[in-house]
Amino acid sequence: MDNNVSKNTFSYKFCKLRFTQEKPTISVKNLLKQYLLPTLDLYRQRSNIKLDLEFISTTLERKIVLSRSYHRQLSSENKIDRVLSQPQLTPIVYSCPIALSLAPYFLLSPQIIAENLVNLLPLINDNTISQSCLKLRIEIIPPGWINFYFDSRSLASWLEQSLIFLETKVAVQSDLSQYAISNNQLRKTPENLFPVQYIHARCCSLLRLGAREKLITLKDNSFATVTWHLKQPKQISWLDEEQNLWLTQESEYRLLRQLLVVTDSFAMESNNWVKLAFNLSKTVEIFQAECRFLGEVKHKTTSKAIARLGLIALAQYWLQKILREKLNLVAPITL
Repeated sequence: MDNNVSKNTFSYKFCKLRFTQEKPTISVKNLLKQYLLPTLDLYRQRSNIKLDLEFISTTLERKIVLSRSYHRQLSSENKIDRVLSQPQLTPIVYSCPIALSLAPYFLLSPQIIAENLVNLLPLINDNTISQSCLKLRIEIIPPGWINFYFDSRSLASWLEQSLIFLETKVAVQSDLSQYAISNNQLRKTPENLFPVQYIHARCCSLLRLGAREKLITLKDNSFATVTWHLKQPKQISWLDEEQNLWLTQESEYRLLRQLLVVTDSFAMESNNWVKLAFNLSKTVEIFQAECRFLGEVKHKTTSKAIARLGLIALAQYWLQKILREKLNLVAPITL
């Protein structure tokens, strides 16, 4: 079969990743694996290819990646306009080059394998009609990458499910985090993780401030347990009246992406928790410096202020969880 397949031979589709109570997870990478694996098995059987399903599963897990984010300049034919053109963020996208790995076994081009796989997906998942779904746009990019794109609604759906997921998690006692400790004590921690601990304490302080300003209500402002600390609102309005995400700043975008990385890492049992802690805390630090929730934001766009506090609450939860459960360190609430 001809390997030179035109990029335009495939029109994009949408998939639905269902959040289930049987195997609760908010890891998009894990959900994509659960979504793709039955299709890969079906394709293997139809093609009469002798490949071990465990091999396919392991390969698939390694091949689903959250693409790097970067700024790109909007194109302009006028050289003068190019100087004034505004940077545009790339979308949040999960990419899967599994077709490239399967090409030697199927003796087809990766592009054709990718198209065949995507065309089979509705046969497996067409009955996914639950409202607790994550709807992503699928597109095939030469030479055979399968991309899954987030839009505003899909990001809002993931954030909503994150809150539901964390609300049902059993709280883990974290007695040491109740006490303030000196900077000198913190700097003696392994890998010099003081910046991570500082940002966690900063998150706690901002959440208490948000509670004093009556934007949110906390269950327990001592943050003594690794749990979801927001009592009210139960649901956060992540979208504005036009169904656009409130969180549109670059630092908000990067924090959203980093939260996706962290939840994937917990689901897939990462072993690089120090790096993850540093990356998350640095992203949170920039977000907190650039995205305010008081003053004009509070009075003119209260929903945006609460959405930003929701991001801070998510960051606080995952920072505390990494510090206490993965690094066995204190997660201070004040310095």
